[in-house]
Amino acid sequence: MEDGDFLTDLNAMDRALASVELDPTLARPVGAFSKGMRQRVKIASALVHDPDVLMLDEPLNGLDPRQRRHMIDLFHGLGEQGKTVLVSSHVLEEVERLGSTVVVIAKGRLAAQGDFHSIRRLMEDQPLRVRVVCSDSRTVATELITSGSVVGCRLESERQVEFITDDVRRFRREIAGVCRANAVRLEEVIPLDDDLESVFRYLVGTGP
Repeated sequence: MEDGDFLTDLNAMDRALASVELDPTLARPVGAFSKGMRQRVKIASALVHDPDVLMLDEPLNGLDPRQRRHMIDLFHGLGEQGKTVLVSSHVLEEVERLGSTVVVIAKGRLAAQGDFHSIRRLMEDQPLRVRVVCSDSRTVATELITSGSVVGCRLESERQVEFITDDVRRFRREIAGVCRANAVRLEEVIPLDDDLESVFRYLVGTGP
């Protein structure tokens, strides 16, 4: 190996370690590192040759919350550079934050592929749970049940109610009008099933 090649390799190693927030000058055996540090060393070793495609299995395992945020930002940055980052994870909240395209495998078979919001929209004939925060939850619940745009509800407090609807488009159209007609201040509408965990439950047939 030529001296120039050796220096190039050292520079690439230093950049890879720095990208995962590890000090390249740290003189300590990897076996003495914490679990999170060892995980970051593995990611650095995958990055050192600047690959166009990066395949990572549970890359956030063992990292603290701040390190997780940094790693997610790093992966997004690689994607913006034109790299392809494939991440396998059982932590659905993390997958949702990481991926623009999601592949769901259930019982060893491909269950769905695509943007998780698009997959969720394909299943809008399934009952969906929606939480509404407003100034008068009882009035809103009564009006929506009477109109037939919801199939059930659960009052959580005077200002909060959880609805079940099998026609989410109709629900979205009517909720603002109901609040306006009854002088109710609508503060927040929170879809409770619009996440990867809910998508996965529907795809494997376990229900909401």
